[in-house]
Amino acid sequence: MTAAQPAPTNNQNLDVQVETLGQVRRRLRFSVPQAQVSAAFAQTTAKFAGKVRVAGFRPGHAPAAMIERMHGVEIRRAALDDLLKVWVFKAIQSTDLKPVGRPEVESVGELARDKPLTVQVMCEVLPTLALTGYEGAALTVDTIVADATDVDEALEQKARERAEQLAVETGLQNGDEAVASWTITDEGADAPRETADQRRFVVGAEHVPFEVNELALNAVVGTEAVADRPAEGTLTARKVTLTLHEAHRTEIPKLDDEFAKDLGHADLAALRVAVQAEVEADVAKRNLEARRNAAVDHLLAQNEVELPASFVDELVDQQLAQSFGHLDEKMLKSLGRFFQQMRVDMRKSTESALRRGLALEALADKLEILPDDAAIDAKLEELIAQNPSRQERLKRDYQGEQGRDELRRRARSDRAMDELVRLATFTEGAQKTLRAAKAPTPQELADDGEMGHDHDEHVHDENCNHG
Repeated sequence: MTAAQPAPTNNQNLDVQVETLGQVRRRLRFSVPQAQVSAAFAQTTAKFAGKVRVAGFRPGHAPAAMIERMHGVEIRRAALDDLLKVWVFKAIQSTDLKPVGRPEVESVGELARDKPLTVQVMCEVLPTLALTGYEGAALTVDTIVADATDVDEALEQKARERAEQLAVETGLQNGDEAVASWTITDEGADAPRETADQRRFVVGAEHVPFEVNELALNAVVGTEAVADRPAEGTLTARKVTLTLHEAHRTEIPKLDDEFAKDLGHADLAALRVAVQAEVEADVAKRNLEARRNAAVDHLLAQNEVELPASFVDELVDQQLAQSFGHLDEKMLKSLGRFFQQMRVDMRKSTESALRRGLALEALADKLEILPDDAAIDAKLEELIAQNPSRQERLKRDYQGEQGRDELRRRARSDRAMDELVRLATFTEGAQKTLRAAKAPTPQELADDGEMGHDHDEHVHDENCNHG
């Protein structure tokens, strides 16, 4: 169903009719005044007259009628381009529309000096949403709970974060990281069947030849080790030489009172109490996030949010340019299906985020949520707490007016989600531990596998830089 209506205009000579086609599409119809069409013809003809040579006339002095007869098609095309560049913008500007993406000229009428030019343009806008159906929503969400094992894992993670890399000269163990060169030569062969130079690997890893692993366990840094033995599962003898260049072992500190004191606590028991509080805060945050997500999902299920396709394309292109802008055409082609799948996935995530953002912005407008300076400052402190290593950069990025507006938008979004949670009724679903909540879902593992499969088809070299 469409609706046509005259649009307000600041130009009495320009009457723009706006037709609404769904949430995001608008069709504009207007006429460029005849005087402006005639002026465009005259200006374009004068430009051509100054450039072309006509026998018997000095440059720029040939009659306009003669120039039009000689270059009529080019003049009409150039005049039309000039008119559309100016008057499409004026037509949009005379309305209250705020288009996203580039307007599309659907049709133009007859172009003649003595007639107005009728134009029909399609443009996309962000949707204006009238949200309903979110008050009193009955929602069920799974609940995360923490147990002693979750606290133990959090303590172990703190120890792993403070692990040291210690150089090892000999007596390597499975799990140590080594750098070595080796050759493997089959009995009677003139050349090695496998050669590695300065290869970095983990001792005991399955992808490393078992002969190499076996030699590495008894090797000494800076020396060559040699072994003659049959290949695994065959009767073929092989000669293996290995030179160990360097080796390192990850030393994880023990969880004891000394470790706790290094972290500023009286003893291990005090550290455990502090870690348990951190775990409980993480659980509370995740449970709130689950309720927020459920409430927003319900809001979107109750309210259709149409998206302007051109705007989504623009956002995806911007993200791809940031990720792959440094790659040339040959490198992009080598990425093949990996790149195409990334574009598809990126479009899905962009559409999802945009729908959520537009819905929450509309709800914040409806509820008249206006964060003050204190709320904006608190949002910045929250971002810093989540990324303490980026504190200075975050402060720098958000110190200007544009940065403050972004923080205000984030704070409004949080407040809107909290209102959705407050207005809903929640029933607890299944319970799961924190470690289960952190584990990747089967779908996430499958997605990683699919991306990895495509990615393996790409040949990496020293120019790769797509983290």
